[in-house]
Amino acid sequence: MKIFRTLSLLVALFGATAPALVLAQASAPPSMAASATSLPAPVGPRVMTPAEQRRNVDEATAPDLRPDRPVVPQISVPFGRKPPVPASAASRAPRSGAAAPPGHIGDAAARCESAPSDLERAACRKRLAQTKPPV
Repeated sequence: MKIFRTLSLLVALFGATAPALVLAQASAPPSMAASATSLPAPVGPRVMTPAEQRRNVDEATAPDLRPDRPVVPQISVPFGRKPPVPASAASRAPRSGAAAPPGHIGDAAARCESAPSDLERAACRKRLAQTKPPV
């Protein structure tokens, strides 16, 4: 029973719209259809004369290939040597007679051991023992 009701509704809808479709096709003027079929079909692109080609070349301009915004690098990798960093007064090593700052490790013992002869090493050790150790 549902199928019969749906089918009858579709038939009624088609019956109401069919005359409108037939009238729309019949109302087209016959002269438009005849004139469109009588024109020759274009074969290909139109060939330009040498004068037109020369004018196109003369009027041509170079394209602007620069971007709208300047390019921003995402990373920066420095190449080459860095300039030497000037030594400040605080970073310089204290002189041998001056007191060492707190936490400073003296390299005087290493200097004594690097002396070229045994006599110079012994004299350096003796001087080192006589000096006051850093506090």
